Order: sequence, then C-alpha cells, then structure tokens
Amino acid sequence: MQKGRFAPSPTGRMHLGNLFSALLSWLSIKSKGGEWLLRIEDIDPGRSRQTYADQLMNDLEWLGLTWDGEPVYQSQRSDIYEHYFKTLQQQGLTYPCYCTRADLMATQAPHESDGRIVYSGICRGRTPQPLPAAVRLMVPDRDITFEDGHYGLHTVNLARQIGDFIIRRRDGAWAYQLAVVVDDALMGDQRSGARV
Repeated sequence: MQKGRFAPSPTGRMHLGNLFSALLSWLSIKSKGGEWLLRIEDIDPGRSRQTYADQLMNDLEWLGLTWDGEPVYQSQRSDIYEHYFKTLQQQGLTYPCYCTRADLMATQAPHESDGRIVYSGICRGRTPQPLPAAVRLMVPDRDITFEDGHYGLHTVNLARQIGDFIIRRRDGAWAYQLAVVVDDALMGDQRSGARV
C-alpha cells in the first residue's frame, strides 16, 4: 500500500501554504487508495509547542483531512535517531564541526546567488577538541541522478551544491536532515528514496 504524509512543525498556527500542502498530499495519496500519515516534526525544543500541535490536528480534522494511525511525534523518537546516528559514526561518515555562523559567513561565498553557504569541510580531518560541537555528515563528491515525480530527471552534487551538513546540533538536538530521512524511510513514505 502506498503511503504519504504531512509533516508540520508545531511552531505556530498553520497558514494557507500549510493547508494547501496538506490538502494536495491528502488528495494525492487518497486518490490511490493509500494511507496518509501525520508526523509532528517537533525536534526543535526551543520553538515547538504541544498546543500548536493540538491546534493543527484540530484544524485538519475540521477540514476533513483525517490521517491513518496515530500521529508520530519526532520528539519521542530520539532512541531511533541515536541508533542511526551511531551507525553513521561507526561507518566513519561523521565528524565534529566547531564552526560558528560567523565563521561560515566570513569564509564562504554564497551559493548560486541565492545567499546559501556551501560548507567547505574546514573541520573535516581536524583533531577533535574538548569543545561543544555540531556533527556533520560527509557527503560524496559525485553526481547523483534521480527521477522527480513532477520535475523529471534531476542531477545534484551534494559536495558542490550543499557541502557536508549537520545531523546533530551543537546543543545536542537532532537536525532535520537526519530525523526526516530516518522517519520517511521507516514510515514507508513513497516519495522518499531513503533507505535505512
């Protein structure tokens, strides 16, 4: 059975863009007889609130956009993320990063005129220090081609377009980039190519 999902962050009330995305997602998967899952992406402890999660679920129900099964809260999945984080560490694919935002802004040029910074890997290979650090995932310097359901064939090179990215923040919180890939793979989201 195909599965789709809506995965809002409970950091405030939903806006029209959230509702539009929820409706399209719900219509897409329900038209195929699939399951529509609700995942509450509340891994940012400083911004996420249960009251917002409750409000968004009430709003979805009021609109008739009901989900299958119980809502999944990322804040309750830390043990799962820890398991996959340790797996990546054991494979030698992670490293501590001590850079601050100011460091990154001072040493990097914006990417493709959009203002994003491509991380240069400056902390890769550095001797670990007894300081708080974020943890980055090493990405390969090769082209990856995939078929997007809407845009067609697409090619990216993560090393050149993004750089090694953070999977655990300096404060110990899980980064979206780790949590969402693990969750999409484990929840069986058909739109994710993730394999865990």
